[in-house]
Amino acid sequence: MGTDVVLLGYRDRNVHELVCHEVAVRAGCYQRRGIEVEAVPGAAYPEASLSAGLGGSLVEALRGQRRWQGVLAHTVHPLFWIWARADSPALLDIARLAGHPDGSIVWAFTEQLLRDLGVRTQDLTREHFPVGVQGDHQRLEALTSGSVDAAVIGSTFAPSALSRLGLTQRLFFGDGIKFPTVGVAVDIDRTSLDDPIVRSVVEAQRDALTRIKAKDRIAVEAVRSLLPGSVREDAELLLRDYVSLQYGLERQEVQDVGADALAWLSQTLSTTPRPVSNFYEEIA
Repeated sequence: MGTDVVLLGYRDRNVHELVCHEVAVRAGCYQRRGIEVEAVPGAAYPEASLSAGLGGSLVEALRGQRRWQGVLAHTVHPLFWIWARADSPALLDIARLAGHPDGSIVWAFTEQLLRDLGVRTQDLTREHFPVGVQGDHQRLEALTSGSVDAAVIGSTFAPSALSRLGLTQRLFFGDGIKFPTVGVAVDIDRTSLDDPIVRSVVEAQRDALTRIKAKDRIAVEAVRSLLPGSVREDAELLLRDYVSLQYGLERQEVQDVGADALAWLSQTLSTTPRPVSNFYEEIA
């Protein structure tokens, strides 16, 4: 019997989105279930019926673009940070911010968190860069060159690596907002929720979560593989200080936080949202 190949679309190829998948590959979690899962950029592979990015999938569902259904959430703590130079003003006083595009889920998080802190986001000079790894590199360059006071940067870089550059962490998104951001979503127009392959992918990634919580060697290797140019200690620290603490959820927590996230995002979108209910419905 041949091995089934499943396409898992991602939005950002970084630790935040793909660490569970990478652990599942390296630990043989998929192989033991007779499947092969390939992570591919979702924009380039619209035929991918599974998605690792729950936030972006929910945006598409609310906009009526695709009928995504979340079946597994890894974390409710978004792995994004606001970084600044040592000579930058305090967060309340920043004037220039490098962020994500308007309409993106990360920019919605950014605006909400800054408003909660009392920052008048409408007064900021905002430089918007693309989502993903390329955008993180561009935001970092804007920050280190001095063209902005602060920058929103995701898990393309380990915090310890940015600290070595003399940068200061001003805000960790996962401390200020809860939102199921990554996991596994299914396009129900392409694949049934009852498909045994869907269950196999979910079970394999749950196994991967166990290794992440234990901070074992394979989990360290997986994190490092998603941090090009970083040293092993960077991977160990990111795993210890963030991923192992923030990943792995109880089903009730996912449903409770997911209901609030759905209500918040429905109000936040600039377009009239399509009715979506029970987006976060984990497989038992």
